[in-house]
Amino acid sequence: MKRFAAFLLLLVSALAGAARWLDVVNYTDLDTGFVTWGPTWARYAIAGGILVLLALGALLAPRRPAALCGQSTAQGVMCFLTGFGFAALGGTKLAGWAGLDAFGKAGAVLYLVSAVWMLLLGRSRFTPEFEAPTRSALMGVAGTLSLYLLTISRFGLAPTGMARVDANFAALAALAALLFTAAQAKVAYVPGGRSGGWVFFTGSAAFLMCTCLAFPGALARFMVGANSAADLAEAGALALVGLCGAVCAFGAVGEAAPESRQSGEDVRSQA
Repeated sequence: MKRFAAFLLLLVSALAGAARWLDVVNYTDLDTGFVTWGPTWARYAIAGGILVLLALGALLAPRRPAALCGQSTAQGVMCFLTGFGFAALGGTKLAGWAGLDAFGKAGAVLYLVSAVWMLLLGRSRFTPEFEAPTRSALMGVAGTLSLYLLTISRFGLAPTGMARVDANFAALAALAALLFTAAQAKVAYVPGGRSGGWVFFTGSAAFLMCTCLAFPGALARFMVGANSAADLAEAGALALVGLCGAVCAFGAVGEAAPESRQSGEDVRSQA
């Protein structure tokens, strides 16, 4: 029943993504990002309403989901795909290295670090028992730095305003991706450590914002020549983060971790 409820919530996000695509191609000025028809606030209200539903859906997740404590092929595959997405993004950025400012160059390098982190995380999800991706959690922190930089860039440097729905969704997508990848890093080193609800919310929110609401605008702008290949690669990498979030969110509402495993974790935490 919980899995079905989680599926319905993710389906609502996917339907919002389909509606967003229609909105972008029909009622948005792709050059400026301004809405050309209908109230601007309605777009934000729909996104906000779905986020509230996702927050309520987080109550379905046990504190320590079994799917976050051991082997998960689906999560492993999605982490690999996300890693490849970040690698492609980093490569695309490096191809235009000469035209990048210091901010852009730092981002290009950090995207490659994020790629390595996601590949290591994916490998760890294929092991029968829990195994941290690396000995030190610093790699997990380093893997999220590119999204810290992207969030700062989109909120602080990119032109925004209530009427620029597309730009605001892109900024919120960067923030959602950052929160989810930070949650992933925590779970990677403290398996299922009372993070089930937070993983569900951040994962499903990343799916909504990155995959369903932000990516359609980036794709539409690329199709009319308003976005570069690097812009599309960036949106695509975040969309993969969102898909990874959907898989983790769906897994987070499964069975709780066995009592013996939980007790062992408690002993280690007290030590």
